Amino acid sequence: MATASDEAFAYLLVENYWSTWSAVDLEQYHKEPTFENGSVKKKKRTATFGKYTQNAYGAKRFGGWTRDGLIRFNELHAEVKADREKNGITVEQNFKTHCLSTYGTPKKVQKLYGRDVVAVCEDVTDLI
Repeated sequence: MATASDEAFAYLLVENYWSTWSAVDLEQYHKEPTFENGSVKKKKRTATFGKYTQNAYGAKRFGGWTRDGLIRFNELHAEVKADREKNGITVEQNFKTHCLSTYGTPKKVQKLYGRDVVAVCEDVTDLI
């Protein structure tokens, strides 16, 4: 489960770092030097900045999100909420069908081994 904010943030992270991630040379990355015991020598990595993160050093090592990044997050959040209102039920039904076809219905109910059942408060459903 994820909130609309969680999903929008995940999209923002992908957008923010896509150019950096797509530029990684995987062939060179896998050819990192190794020691005699087979462990990999770690390369010193430099800080990389994304499309929406500020380039700042000092007490605050990274500068945080730019104004454009915050605006883009709000746009993504609105898109996610609209998509969930339009397609949310269909996605949940498809997922339930997939789970039932993959794993089947439960065959037996798990025993509680003599323990008393206690209801626990939760507010996750309020987030949906």
